[in-house]
Amino acid sequence: MNNLKYSIRELKNSLFFKILLILQLMLVIILTYRIIESKNYQNEKLSSMNEIIGNKIIYQIALKYDSIDEFLEDQKDENKFSNFALDIDKNFNMVITVLGEIKLPYFNGIEKFLDNDFKESEQGEEMKSVYSLQCSPNFFDTFNIGLSEGNLKDFEKFSQLNSVEWENKYIPIVLGNDYKGIFNIGDIIENKYFNYKVVGFIEENKFFLDKGVYDLSRVKNLNTFIITPMPKDIINANVSNAFLVYNSDPREFNEVKQEVESLAKNNKVKISVYDPNENIDTFTKEIKYNINLNLLLIYIVGIFAIGGFVVIFCNRVLDRRKEFSIHIMHGATISDICLRVIIEQFILVFISTIIAYSYLMLHSVNFVTDVVQFQYGTFAKSISIIIGAIILVSMIPIYYIKKYKLNYLIKGE
Repeated sequence: MNNLKYSIRELKNSLFFKILLILQLMLVIILTYRIIESKNYQNEKLSSMNEIIGNKIIYQIALKYDSIDEFLEDQKDENKFSNFALDIDKNFNMVITVLGEIKLPYFNGIEKFLDNDFKESEQGEEMKSVYSLQCSPNFFDTFNIGLSEGNLKDFEKFSQLNSVEWENKYIPIVLGNDYKGIFNIGDIIENKYFNYKVVGFIEENKFFLDKGVYDLSRVKNLNTFIITPMPKDIINANVSNAFLVYNSDPREFNEVKQEVESLAKNNKVKISVYDPNENIDTFTKEIKYNINLNLLLIYIVGIFAIGGFVVIFCNRVLDRRKEFSIHIMHGATISDICLRVIIEQFILVFISTIIAYSYLMLHSVNFVTDVVQFQYGTFAKSISIIIGAIILVSMIPIYYIKKYKLNYLIKGE
């Protein structure tokens, strides 16, 4: 108890110095957390993209029009794209995903569901855009996205209807895992233009591409998504957003491309197909580079932090050797002095941890299209690293105290 009392009392001495040390520790904790957070984010993107494309061959439909006006002119003839979509669907496994365009009224905790691309433009509005996708009915089976609750019967039924047949009906929607506890199966969600009915929840930690954009930065965890069906006529109209997905395909890409372009030519539309894997390879290399850079930063921060703390703690023991020697003369043991040194460091770490925790809870970080919320596991890992470093650093002055005992405390020798 006396050791704790003396350690707390020591905080009052050299208060300005203690504040600087607490700030230094706080910055090291925050920086370590951010580096680990970034590394985890990059690794998650790689593993989640591998989960999406693993054992699959994916090509993406691409428009080949010279101008947007030319494309809009062709769109006036709805049969062109509808017939092309039907031909493609006969020959390929075609999956279509587009932006869901769902807005929800404010509720507690809505921040984690908000689509970051629309936050600024919707400031002050009552309804907020949340992460959402519209998809063709084969989306779930093709990408092995299962439900933890509910079923897809109504979802698949609505995909066979045209948009005019949706009027005055409750549109079935599937919610991400994080919506559990906020909504339940059978709940009705009112929207400005449509009313939705919850029919299921997606299994935890399933991933796909936000807005259907085949880009590693767009890989999203579906925990925060709402997925709606796509009317049959809208599926056909959005064939330019289609993925052609195979578990295996003996044909070369050029053969697939020629077949798609031949079907497009027969239907008088300018559409081709491309292989997005080259882009993914580039993104993968960039992310691996960033991961290695983050590891290097962790090592650099760790070396400088440990070096700085060694100098500070050793000097503090030397500065207080007279105080320690007096305590020993009044009955304290060398073990008491060593314990006091450790307790003092941990009090500083504790105060720094509280400040760093408060800061990180209030300040989320943006990674491309994601807002990464505070992660307790990452914070615990960061604190563990700092505590480990402090223990190692504390061992150095403790080593000299134990080795030289009173000579070290009185003379510093």
